[in-house]
Amino acid sequence: MSISIKCGVVPNSEPKRFRERGRLHRNIRIYLHSEDKDELDNITKVTYILHPTFKNRYRESSNRIRNFEIRIWTYGYFKITAELTFSDGKTEKISDFVKWPPISTKL
Repeated sequence: MSISIKCGVVPNSEPKRFRERGRLHRNIRIYLHSEDKDELDNITKVTYILHPTFKNRYRESSNRIRNFEIRIWTYGYFKITAELTFSDGKTEKISDFVKWPPISTKL
C-alpha cells in the first residue's frame, strides 16, 4: 500500500491568534495521497486521530473527491494517525507528522 497522509496550508488563509497574545495558528488541510488512484477508491471512510490536546481529536471524512480532506487550525506540529476503512470492511492505520512552512513571527 502506498497511501500517505499529506498536509498543507489552506490557500488564501492567513495565520491568526485566537486569544490576545496567544500563539499564531495556521489553517491546515490534511488529506490522503496515493500514486495509485484505485487505492483511494477502495476507501470508504477515514478517521483522523489528532494530538490529545485537541478537544475533538477524532475527525472523520468520507469525501473521496477531496481525498478525504479535513481542515483544522493548529499552532504546532504533531503526529497524526489515520484509520482507513475499506469497502470490504477491513481497516488499517497509517501515521505521519502534521507540519508546514514556518510562520513569520512579525505578524
